[in-house]
Amino acid sequence: MKKLTYILFTLTFLLSGCSKQQTDSDKLLNEIEKIIEVNPDSASNMLSNIPSPEKLDDGTFARWCMLSGKVTDKIFNDILPTYQFERAYDWYSSYGTPDEQAQILIYLGRAYFAEGDYDKAMSIYTNALDITEKNHQNNLTGYTYGYIGDLYREKFMFTEAIKKYEIAAECFKKENNTDSYACALKNIGREYACIDSLSRALEILTIADSVAANTKDIEVTASINNALGNIYVMREEYDKAEKYFLKAMAGRETMPDYMALVDLYITTDSINKAKNLLFNVPQDNPKYTYSIKYLYYQIYSAEKKYKEALTNLEEYVDITDSIIYAESQSKILNIESKYNHLKISKEVDRLKIKQQGYIIFSAICISCLLLITIVYLLYRKQVKEKIQKQRDELNWIKTDLIHVSLELEEKKRLLDTFKEKDENYNKIQKEIALLTSNYKELQHKSLENSPTFKELVRLAKQNKPRNDKPLITDRQWKLIADEITYIYPNFCKYIYSLCPSLQEQDFLYCCLCMCGFDTNTEAKLLNIANNSVSKKRFRLREKLGITLLDDKTTLYEYLIKNMH
Repeated sequence: MKKLTYILFTLTFLLSGCSKQQTDSDKLLNEIEKIIEVNPDSASNMLSNIPSPEKLDDGTFARWCMLSGKVTDKIFNDILPTYQFERAYDWYSSYGTPDEQAQILIYLGRAYFAEGDYDKAMSIYTNALDITEKNHQNNLTGYTYGYIGDLYREKFMFTEAIKKYEIAAECFKKENNTDSYACALKNIGREYACIDSLSRALEILTIADSVAANTKDIEVTASINNALGNIYVMREEYDKAEKYFLKAMAGRETMPDYMALVDLYITTDSINKAKNLLFNVPQDNPKYTYSIKYLYYQIYSAEKKYKEALTNLEEYVDITDSIIYAESQSKILNIESKYNHLKISKEVDRLKIKQQGYIIFSAICISCLLLITIVYLLYRKQVKEKIQKQRDELNWIKTDLIHVSLELEEKKRLLDTFKEKDENYNKIQKEIALLTSNYKELQHKSLENSPTFKELVRLAKQNKPRNDKPLITDRQWKLIADEITYIYPNFCKYIYSLCPSLQEQDFLYCCLCMCGFDTNTEAKLLNIANNSVSKKRFRLREKLGITLLDDKTTLYEYLIKNMH
């Protein structure tokens, strides 16, 4: 049992392994999670500095993807490729909370949207809605409907987009999410403008403006003011449009706001205002250079200074071409990066499958070894029990032999005492005959249960082609003689009384004859022909001076009958 316990312990240790915790990655992700809200750019850099995230374990990799999605929400960088979010969702679908499952599905849908697979994105968003609506997660439900609205907008299905944005707005309103509610209303107003319902668009955006009055997010109020300015431009109410564009710039100074206002001034022939505004644009910002050139082109064209306008237009085109080329190169590098990541991911998956194969193979081998060991131990136990049972049976037979022998001697003494008394003589003689028969039967049974006899039976059943030696060894001849003389105490005395000069080899053969084997079995054990066995027995009878009454009586039967 100690061996079995040791084997079980070894098996458990090998199968469990030593799963090393990626404490460094976990600590880094904890730090990133803390700074995402206050410093998303640093969080993005820290995430990108993690080497080979595909090699992280599934749980850590899923968390890395989730944090990358949250950083994208903050700084609007490129979202991760779909295959990474697919792996993350596989983990969250089994171990994540409903909130995490819905969030990772939203990121996965956005990744498919970025890759242009709108149908797949719609399917993913639908799955996310099943989770959010079931768990009454109004905020996530609103975001999902918002992204579905973006899908319809991309397909120019503005009416359907409005419906989804309206559902999103209701969800945000239930959760008192002012910022998202105001943005959803802005999206609704924008879509109404796209279908030329400017009055309805203005009405919705006015509501959004009043809602955004309670927010502290400058980006939200500025985007709504910019939208209102564009609506008023479309309605040719330029004074009101200027007012809202200026309000948008008060909250933030971005190129779209500058361009919208410069276009407004050019449209209203306020060229000096356009120049002064353009002069205030940061001239040294590379992000603004090409837009500034284009705005100067518009201003000079309005002033009919075509030479200066052409110069700025050419510079604008050159810069635009450079930007387009740089973006193309960036896209190529991005595609190569995604390909390399995907290649690494496939290799990691292949190695994992290979490792799992090794583990399964090792587990099967160890299980087979354990099973074989258990079977062997059970077999040993059964053999020991069988041997013990045989020993007990032999002891019982020997005890019976002693009792019968003593009883036989006692009956013989009584027979001598009552030999002249006819009424007791026959009775005692019958009892002696019965006891003698029982005694001989017990002797024979004891012989058959002995290890030596069983070994001889086993040897006789073997098939050894081209064997030129007897199957019985010298050691086994001695064991046979010991076993026979032990079971038949008078055998040696009786044999040598028949032939005092009998050689040892002939005596050993007499012991073999006492086993009662037939001619065929004895021939196999001695590795001789059957007729040779008959001749051998005949010569032994001659030496012992034994004459059989008929051919049917064997030497074994004669010895058993006449031995005292």
